[in-house]
Amino acid sequence: MAVRTSRQRLTLRAMLVMSIICVLCFGACVIALARIQLVDGDYYREKAAGNQLHDTVIAAERGIIYDTNMNPLAESTSVKKIYVNPSLIGDNIEVREAIVKNLSEILGVSEESVREKCSMTSYKYMEIKTKVEYEDADKVAEFMKTYHTEKDENGNERKIYYNYYIGIDPDVKRYYSKPFFASCLLGFIGTENSGLAGLEAEYNTELTGIPGRIITAQNGGINASSMPIEYKSVYDAQQGNSLVLTINEYIQNYLESALQQAYIDTKCETALGIIMETKTGAILGMASRGKGYYDLSSPWTIVDTEKAAGIDAIDDPKERRAAREEAQYSQWKNICVSETYEPGSVFKIITASALLEENLVPMNETFSCTGSVVAAGSKYNCHRHQGHGVQTIREALRNSCNPFFITRGLRLGIDSFNKYFEAFGFLERTGVDIPSETNSIYYKIDNMILSNVASASFGQTFQITPMQMITACNAIANDGYLMRPYVVKKILDSDGNVISETKPVAKRQVISKKTSETMRELMEGVVKEGTGKNAYVAGYRVAGKTGTSEKVAQKTSEGISSTFWASFTCFAPADDPVITMLIIIDSPVGPHGGGAIAAPVAGEVLSNALEYLNVEPQYTDEELAALKITAPETVGMKVDDARKALSSLKLTCKVKGGGGTVLSQIPSAGQSVPKNGVVILYTSDDAKTETVEMPDLTNLTITQAVNKASAAGINVNITGNSLLGSELMSYKQSIEAGKEVSYGTVVTVYFKSNMGIADLDE
Repeated sequence: MAVRTSRQRLTLRAMLVMSIICVLCFGACVIALARIQLVDGDYYREKAAGNQLHDTVIAAERGIIYDTNMNPLAESTSVKKIYVNPSLIGDNIEVREAIVKNLSEILGVSEESVREKCSMTSYKYMEIKTKVEYEDADKVAEFMKTYHTEKDENGNERKIYYNYYIGIDPDVKRYYSKPFFASCLLGFIGTENSGLAGLEAEYNTELTGIPGRIITAQNGGINASSMPIEYKSVYDAQQGNSLVLTINEYIQNYLESALQQAYIDTKCETALGIIMETKTGAILGMASRGKGYYDLSSPWTIVDTEKAAGIDAIDDPKERRAAREEAQYSQWKNICVSETYEPGSVFKIITASALLEENLVPMNETFSCTGSVVAAGSKYNCHRHQGHGVQTIREALRNSCNPFFITRGLRLGIDSFNKYFEAFGFLERTGVDIPSETNSIYYKIDNMILSNVASASFGQTFQITPMQMITACNAIANDGYLMRPYVVKKILDSDGNVISETKPVAKRQVISKKTSETMRELMEGVVKEGTGKNAYVAGYRVAGKTGTSEKVAQKTSEGISSTFWASFTCFAPADDPVITMLIIIDSPVGPHGGGAIAAPVAGEVLSNALEYLNVEPQYTDEELAALKITAPETVGMKVDDARKALSSLKLTCKVKGGGGTVLSQIPSAGQSVPKNGVVILYTSDDAKTETVEMPDLTNLTITQAVNKASAAGINVNITGNSLLGSELMSYKQSIEAGKEVSYGTVVTVYFKSNMGIADLDE
């Protein structure tokens, strides 16, 4: 009995131990299960969902950017994104190489890149290429329908389609109607559809839409097909808001075309221009060449091929990368707002406005310029070293006389000068809705002395932004009201409804309407008879001011190098301004005066822009005498009668063909013919095929150009201040010399003066 009792005790003890172990194991399982379900539940649910669900983000289309006439400048469209699942490819070399070969060939991606991504087997999603057009995406889809065969564990062959490894997701791509159009203003986006520069960055929040999602459940089958009971949830993306700009596509084209030619002709570092609507401050055009100019569809590509080649030739990788980044940032920069320059003589319109507003210079007061002046303890030269002689403020502005504005500017004193400097907006950013606007570089007002005023009165020893300068000039044109410039007129939702609209804002009135009217008259004289004569446009009263300022001399291997800013600011018509403009040529090679190289650019743009805006020309009697003539109808007339009809209008005629009756004419009836122009009369059908070689009409006076063209049977449309007569010389023609053209063709020849246009500040 005692033995049985002992065994029973052992058995009971063993059972108790086993029970305890079971309880402990069960407890551990319960705790582990509780930890999995309660503590780490989210983690494991996410892992399960990751294996069962495919979550695709649908990129939202960015809003459209329109010009003021609702012409799309930037818009997004649906494209595709191609990806692979490397974890499914694994170490299957045959599959990987088939994918590498086909995707590389279809998408234009290097085999090395595709192979590297396919080999990252710890990942389930690797993008091969984004922004894929439908044509290429369809080719990928066709490849995904093909298959390779494998044997299962039982030796049975099975088909595995390439859609098991490859996927296609929705994507969006940004398109720009003209790749280089207004590039300094529009900006561009990055790979994540976020704005990186320009308006794309400034208005990124408004332009960016709300991404959508596609969630689908899939089985783990080898063909990656959907589950028998398909689960799919789609959340549509929402397009971003759109911008309607104040930029006018036509005016912008006129500006860009003229700046492009100036950039080529002057071999400058940068040419820039801004056009503003006088009454509102709305920016109608903004462009640059050199800096701030790049391909919007390929912004990382350096446009300057010579600079790009030089960067590629750098051996050190770090130096090469740094040089490339510097070049990229330079071409992305909108220098109209983010860089400063010394305005030079253009600033004299500010000094003159302040003097007139304070009644410190009577209109009939005279000053004798001897070529230099000593003021505030320093000697200053006039650009005309022999002096301008006796002159009033009218002639001083027309001649851009430094001593006049230095001595009269000192009458303002430090406090009054700074009052107007600040009132015209030169101590603050303009507030234009463009990113990276900087401020002026000026004296510390508390430390200023009179010699600083003397220098600043004619635009030296400080720097401002181009946007500050045109805004100040616009105030002079606009009855003294300083307007806040802006480029976005409206913001629209995806249905085209107006969310917000920009209203013109007058920040303050700087000068009186009377002073504004006087300044408009004085500045018109600068264009009629002074340094700005190369901006003259027949029929439109142009008011303006030239400027030429020398940069700080730079040491080079060839010695000391002098470079300049040449500029011209203007508005028209002078009596009731519609548009205000600023042109700046930075570091030109050769002629560098604002009157010589900036004013002609402004004149060309004004001529086109004012005509486009339907501003009615008001011709003087002198201009009327030089106007074009409307070609009369001569078709059907006898040749002798046609000659008489044309001769009565002082038009020359050339007869082509042996017939006695006019069958056709060039220019046709109703078209404009320049005064003393040529009308070609065709009297036989075979004569119409005759052409003439366009002569070289540059470096000629008006008379020489007209005679040379007339001798060749070509008509000349003269652009420039034809009232100046013999002092004008041609510098450009609209049809290149040597080109075969029809008889009677009208070629525009541009003329400018090289006399009395110097305004260099020394």
